Amino acid sequence: MSLELKDLRPIQAMAAAMLFRERKLMLNLPRQYGGKTELGIRIAHDLTRRPSPSSCLYVAKNSKARRKAAREKFLRIFDRKMFAVNTELVYLKSFKTSQIQMGSVDVDPDADRGGTHNYLHWSEVAFARIQNGMSISDVWQKIYRPMLSQPNGYALLESTNNGHNGWKELWDNAKELGFATLRVPFSRMLELGLVSQEEYDREKNETHPLIFDQEYECEWVTFQGRAYGELHDGHFCDVPGPEPWQNVIAAIDWGYDPSATCILFGYVRQGCLFVFDEIYATKQLIEQSAEAIKAVMARWGIEKLALVADHEEDRNQELINRGLGVTKADKVDVLGNRLQIKKMLWKNEMYVDRTRCPFTRKDLQAAVWHPKREGDLDDTQCTWGHWDAEAALRYLVRAFAEYEADEPEINPHITTDEGAARDWMMRREHQGEQ
Repeated sequence: MSLELKDLRPIQAMAAAMLFRERKLMLNLPRQYGGKTELGIRIAHDLTRRPSPSSCLYVAKNSKARRKAAREKFLRIFDRKMFAVNTELVYLKSFKTSQIQMGSVDVDPDADRGGTHNYLHWSEVAFARIQNGMSISDVWQKIYRPMLSQPNGYALLESTNNGHNGWKELWDNAKELGFATLRVPFSRMLELGLVSQEEYDREKNETHPLIFDQEYECEWVTFQGRAYGELHDGHFCDVPGPEPWQNVIAAIDWGYDPSATCILFGYVRQGCLFVFDEIYATKQLIEQSAEAIKAVMARWGIEKLALVADHEEDRNQELINRGLGVTKADKVDVLGNRLQIKKMLWKNEMYVDRTRCPFTRKDLQAAVWHPKREGDLDDTQCTWGHWDAEAALRYLVRAFAEYEADEPEINPHITTDEGAARDWMMRREHQGEQ
């Protein structure tokens, strides 16, 4: 194989040379630097644009990531005059047996079993959420590795790190599995002149130290002790209720007994999340939960409420039947979700009402990492439930991406000069059209 070097960054060229020489490579680079996923896609591009049969398999961490890669990378790299590109298959129009099958591991990786490929690219391996009780190592050994046996194909497995999970297990056994490895920390990229001191300092100063070590320095961070050690008394205060113009969202973690149903209410203002109310109850029936939500809405004068909830279809449907629209919470990558909370606490971007949200406070203060299951909390330390408020907070944090509403401007002339007030409104409308 050969690639046009002008299209590659220095780290990409180094990785490509190792892959071509060794045939199997595990690549560990900082998040958003180095271009590890794009390198894999460019290699597939090189293979498929040749007028000879070639079969490649691109594997994403989930279906959403696969669709995003098709939109943002495949469509940019692959000329649409030469290639047909969609989220299931990419092929050379003049030679349709030169193709890239698009897969993901979030539903049923066993569905990809069988067939042979010249090249396999598994993207963001550490963030794979595999169903059916299979591990990352199982999927590689039982499903993907046999696909490359006949053509002695190339394999690129790349990722940033995500705790001590299956990606680390693969990395630790790379030699036995026939893989070369390449790990380039952010500090090494600085030494090589591939990033500036300014870039390095910016990322380090704006990133939680634990996250920086894991996602930029490519270290195998382990999680021990308190889960939310960044927490301090200042994160608990008298949180004001929402203004009428603000977007309000509620996140539900369903439970019954001993786990509880926990519903948290919050809004975003000036980049900070404010959790202002909480419902927490064991043995609560769905009709009671619905009435409790409506009572909170009435108490705060909330006319429109967005709801996200744990994936219990019967309860969610009952809320819908009672006039409360609800969508499924984003539960992908629980450890990554917890790191979001840690980062928000570290940057003082989250505040919880100290009197109305007692179980949220209790969970955050008491949560500790599980001693053996990386990224999980130790349930034995939660004698009052199953970290139900912490779970609801995770759903709330995920749901609040890009959810901040702007405070409406007040017409300064509304009570003083009718003509000036009208002119002000016309100018604002004209600016909006532009």
